[in-house]
Amino acid sequence: MSEMAGMGYMSDRKLPQYDLDASFYDQVRAAKPRYELVDRFELPPLSGRGFKVKKGQTFRFVTVGGPQIGDVALWNAHDTREYFVATRTWVLEGFVIKVGTRLWSEVPWMRPMATCIEDTVTPEPPDSVYHHSDSRTHCTSELWEMRSGVAGLDSCHLNFLQAIEPFGLSEADIHGNFMVHQKTYVEPEKGRARVARGDSKPGDYISFYAETDLLVALSTCPMGDGIRDVATGEGEAYPIGVEVHETGIQPREFPKWTDWRPGWTGKWAPPQA
Repeated sequence: MSEMAGMGYMSDRKLPQYDLDASFYDQVRAAKPRYELVDRFELPPLSGRGFKVKKGQTFRFVTVGGPQIGDVALWNAHDTREYFVATRTWVLEGFVIKVGTRLWSEVPWMRPMATCIEDTVTPEPPDSVYHHSDSRTHCTSELWEMRSGVAGLDSCHLNFLQAIEPFGLSEADIHGNFMVHQKTYVEPEKGRARVARGDSKPGDYISFYAETDLLVALSTCPMGDGIRDVATGEGEAYPIGVEVHETGIQPREFPKWTDWRPGWTGKWAPPQA
């Protein structure tokens, strides 16, 4: 089987510039009693909001009244050309987001933007094939119209626009994202995703450590608890709590990749003037 036939081969190779430094994140978690709360708010259902997180801080998504899907996108706070890319993260880290999963940006940066350090949700049943956070994409009003025949329905895409426009970004800046508290199973034969009602209880949270200064956009998904009917509005939708904490621990520098373009001898060539 080809090495590229599944990036699980990464875990079997010695890749010092890629491997997770687990001991560093153990230190970050151990410092939790000394964290300082920087910001806290609740995002109502069917809405979007953006917020800034500095490198070395954590940002946490908290279940408030009941299970609620959150779609999250990331940008470099100083250069929004660098953004989180779901497919790159999927290849490098896997589809499921869990403790130790890094969220990667696109080339030419291609570095971790944030790392998952805590997740308190307990799947039910414990050996379930469903999981609670993944690297994927978001719903759009066009998708809901395609499925229901109803135009103008709320969507995470519109919520993301609401979140980023105050920061000077537009629809062209919306790329991939990841989900939190979405109970999902991917059928191995067809690759289709199945969503069930989430298991998160009030007070449950998933937390990430910021590897660089970030602009974070959060959407409280119109699917609510995972089984809410977007077209009819039947079902449950809840707020999501957000907390930002200062850890006092600065991230390590991730190695910068070599700029190979000036000496490239392959088939690619820059456009002629």
